[in-house]
Amino acid sequence: MIKRCSPLCLAGLLFVLVGCATHSDYPSYPAPQPQEPVKPAPVVVQPQPGAVTPLPTPAPAMVLNPAAVSLAKQARGQYQAQDYQGAIATAERGLRIERRAADLYLVLAQSYVQLGSPDKAKMFVQQGKRFATPGSDAAQGLLRLDLLLGN
Repeated sequence: MIKRCSPLCLAGLLFVLVGCATHSDYPSYPAPQPQEPVKPAPVVVQPQPGAVTPLPTPAPAMVLNPAAVSLAKQARGQYQAQDYQGAIATAERGLRIERRAADLYLVLAQSYVQLGSPDKAKMFVQQGKRFATPGSDAAQGLLRLDLLLGN
């Protein structure tokens, strides 16, 4: 036999059913929030060995004997005073102390040009270019003199 429920009974039954439907044993999670799009990681390409030629490292500045530096200044002063023989003698003295002083080779070459000895000047230009630091005043002076002498 089926009994009929009163409307109040139906409302209570409905209340119980709705309560059961919304209750669960699973934890509740917050609603997902919009996120910024994920940016792809940059691609890094490693060069293959031998594919890239490394830049040459500049030669370290040459440290010269202080006595040779002083003699180079003295020889330069003599050259500027048009004492070409004195400049040659002083520069040669400096080269006996320091064979790698490109400034002294430049003074010698310039002095021999002024004295009308281009062959000796060319010889000193070639020797000086071996020791001159690229881009230095001495290197630039030796290159200009080399062009002037026709090399």
